[in-house]
Amino acid sequence: MHNKNQQSVVFSCSHISKKFELIEVLKDISFTVSKNEKIGLVGPNGCGKSTLLKIIAKLLEKDNGVISYSKNTKFKYLPQIHLEEEKLSGGEIAKKILLPIISSDADLFILDEPTNNLDIDGLNMLENFITKSNKAFLIVSHDRAFLDKIVTKIIEIDIVTKFSSIYEGNYSSYAEQREAKIDRQWKEYNDKVEKTEKFNTNIDQKSTWFLDIESVKKGKKRKEDYNNGKDVNYKNADGKAARRIKVMKNRLEKYKENSSDITKPKYDLPLQVVFENERGSTKVFDLKNLEKKMGKRKIGPINLHIQYGDRLHLVGKNGTGKTTLLKMLVGELKPDSGIIEKGENLKIGYISQERWLNRPNKKVIEEFLETTKISESNARRLLNRFRITTEDVKKHVSLISPGEYSRLIIAELVAIKPNCIILDEPSNHLDLEVIEELENGLKEYKGTLIVVSHDRYFVEKIKLNQIFDLDVNSTKL
Repeated sequence: MHNKNQQSVVFSCSHISKKFELIEVLKDISFTVSKNEKIGLVGPNGCGKSTLLKIIAKLLEKDNGVISYSKNTKFKYLPQIHLEEEKLSGGEIAKKILLPIISSDADLFILDEPTNNLDIDGLNMLENFITKSNKAFLIVSHDRAFLDKIVTKIIEIDIVTKFSSIYEGNYSSYAEQREAKIDRQWKEYNDKVEKTEKFNTNIDQKSTWFLDIESVKKGKKRKEDYNNGKDVNYKNADGKAARRIKVMKNRLEKYKENSSDITKPKYDLPLQVVFENERGSTKVFDLKNLEKKMGKRKIGPINLHIQYGDRLHLVGKNGTGKTTLLKMLVGELKPDSGIIEKGENLKIGYISQERWLNRPNKKVIEEFLETTKISESNARRLLNRFRITTEDVKKHVSLISPGEYSRLIIAELVAIKPNCIILDEPSNHLDLEVIEELENGLKEYKGTLIVVSHDRYFVEKIKLNQIFDLDVNSTKL
């Protein structure tokens, strides 16, 4: 059995590490890929997933560790596909991804974000091919529904330790196992803290008692109290006091040494994203004969009525104008004809894709206050809740990590208290931990949701219940 397993391994890496200048990206990465295995590689933005793929594909030198391919193994690396200026359909993008796979005789395919920009037809093409293939696949993807359908094992790169962990099962199974592990670590930590506090209280009480006895022995208490037996414990313990004090002191020192090892788990408990909002009018948006030209296409005419509490999924192929329509709703673009009527007391929280491409050159606290218009004391409290510390708020937005930037954006959304939230492909850029907590918050959100997203997992979890299809509301000119 051992030999059979050894024969089925097409690739293995052991204790891989990589630094860029002084920054350690990968420290200890170890796993194997066997024939017919489909493995997902996950971890927060910036944890080194793409770096690892390039090392495996021999495009980048590792610093330490061993990489080995079994005899005669061929591999094929497909980096992220970046779209040209002309917009391709999801099916066309899928063909660009699939053609090198179909035409290759490789045994292992290394894919970096293969589902980016695919529409549902393209996704189905890619999923069907990989599922039926008997080749091995190592895949980096933010598309959790894709990983759920495709993979049978997850390799996680821990951004804190730079180590790898292996989880059997698909993405949902990994998420459950990981959450259970974090909960268990926090329970163990809290149990230790509680036990330490109780022990310290007990030690303090007994130390005080023994000190009182020592005081009596040294004549520092009134002798008549002692002789009259006002505290019988003094008399009973008198002969053993010194010895017991010594034992207790030794125990206390030893316990302090042990309790100094109690450290908080490296992963925090969930962020608890909760959206509060003051309800506006029943009418949110009325779009009447709305039209907008964009290059060789035209949106509209659109007639659409959006009410408070609607949860609208805006769909359509690439280039049909989904982002353009959102920009018209928030007032960043004007229509060529037609009108957009807004409801009274409408307060919009908007996350655009551009937020990721053009970070403002301001300090975190300045950006937050300008965007949210809340007091600085409330701002600092809220940011602290999102694990953005008093030191972090002094940094420039351009210099904070992708994870910190994710939390800043969601903290802004919470602070605004919007009664209408508009999101343009949020899970393309937000850290996985943050997108999952955003999902939990949006699931309970009572206001209006208008979302553009290819992330099926995200769409299903936040319970979008209406669809507006721009494919049938836009035309070629």
